[in-house]
Amino acid sequence: MVEENGKKDDRIMNEDNVNSEDDSALKTDMPDVTMDIDGDIEDLRSKLDTALEEAARFRNEAARAKADFYNYRTRIERDRARDRVLAAEGAVLDLLPVLDNLERALDAESDKESSMYKGIVMVKKQFFTVLENLGLKLVDASGAFDPSVHEAVMVVDVESDDGDGMVIEALHRGYTLGEKLLRAAKVKVGRKKAGMDDKS
Repeated sequence: MVEENGKKDDRIMNEDNVNSEDDSALKTDMPDVTMDIDGDIEDLRSKLDTALEEAARFRNEAARAKADFYNYRTRIERDRARDRVLAAEGAVLDLLPVLDNLERALDAESDKESSMYKGIVMVKKQFFTVLENLGLKLVDASGAFDPSVHEAVMVVDVESDDGDGMVIEALHRGYTLGEKLLRAAKVKVGRKKAGMDDKS
């Protein structure tokens, strides 16, 4: 028994010696792992920095492209609106005399209850709606005289300050198309008589 125990102990010690020899052989055969990891980390950091710089550059380029596209779309929409107004302008200018003649026909008709008068009113209304759809608007010919939209063709004396510089009557309608004045309204303008004082 004692001999068997001794043999067992020798075997265990021999195995321990073999294991320690294997460990030392492994240690000498293994490269320095810490140096490789440090190098890999630096390499990865460099690649990450490069990728982050590229991502920032792409973001900036995308933002510029988005702004350029927005400006382009705004310019195109503005140009289209202007082109529509310009295209409509020629047609409207050709049709305004027809509208004027319809108004003259209405002024000339004395029987406001006649079917002729009512028919012309309907045609004029429909015609003006078509012109409005093209962007035509009537110039307001009331209130204070505005030389940017009114043309004074006659000045009439008034006795009060209230009528001084005011439109008294519209003689001919004026029109705008979009922001452009097509025709100024021809109006009578009031002017206070010189030397007249308000009577109180």
